[in-house]
Amino acid sequence: MTEHHSASQRKIGIIGAGKIGCAIYEALAEMAGVEISYMLAGRRRPEGVPEALILTDMAQALARDVDLVIEAAVPEVIHEHGAAILAKSDLCGFSCTALSVQQTEQALRTACATHGTRFFVPHGAVLALDGLADGRDVIERVSITTIKSGPSLGLSETAEGAVFEGSAREACLTFPRNVNVHAAVALAGLGFDRTVSRVVAEPGKKTMEHHIHVEGQGLEWDIHVASQSLGGVSGAYTPRSAVGTVRRILGGAGVTIA
Repeated sequence: MTEHHSASQRKIGIIGAGKIGCAIYEALAEMAGVEISYMLAGRRRPEGVPEALILTDMAQALARDVDLVIEAAVPEVIHEHGAAILAKSDLCGFSCTALSVQQTEQALRTACATHGTRFFVPHGAVLALDGLADGRDVIERVSITTIKSGPSLGLSETAEGAVFEGSAREACLTFPRNVNVHAAVALAGLGFDRTVSRVVAEPGKKTMEHHIHVEGQGLEWDIHVASQSLGGVSGAYTPRSAVGTVRRILGGAGVTIA
């Protein structure tokens, strides 16, 4: 079992210095009982982060003694270093498409079981994952459609129409940086192979949309989420949801939404 710091002072490491990583840093910097140990930034130099906290080498980050690592970078971090991180600390992975690779998912589950640590799957840009998880035994069908501009999918500006239809596992392997929502829905619900994914490109689209349809014994849900694009792969809601996820992981006081 990993030894964690006292609840009054938790050490956090952040991997990734993009919009999500920086939003999380700003929130943690104002939070009592939290010490930010490092931000692994690579080539990106985040504004407002003290130079003493910035690392550029993964080996240095892995050597730090922290309670929680927050990954907000790329799936390769989870593939290559997830199990090593979980050997020492909890891990919140925003690049959860990495778990669509069965060897990676098994390695993470084994590391958690061996070391008594936890891997947190954030809800990211979508809602109602708690409902999917709670209703898993009676849910029979889950489908998710994502609509983004071509560049937000790593495609050309003129890309149009359905660019993918298949299982969530195949979607995550095809668009590893663009469909983390599909991975989160699959992990909460019926799994990567039974969740149906569809990805649609719409030229000039300024929002990122996710449509989730759920059917089961005595239930039918339709969930529609739209978020203004921030450029790249993230929508305007995602950084705010990321901050909320981290706050819930660290715990709170009073009446708390779990």
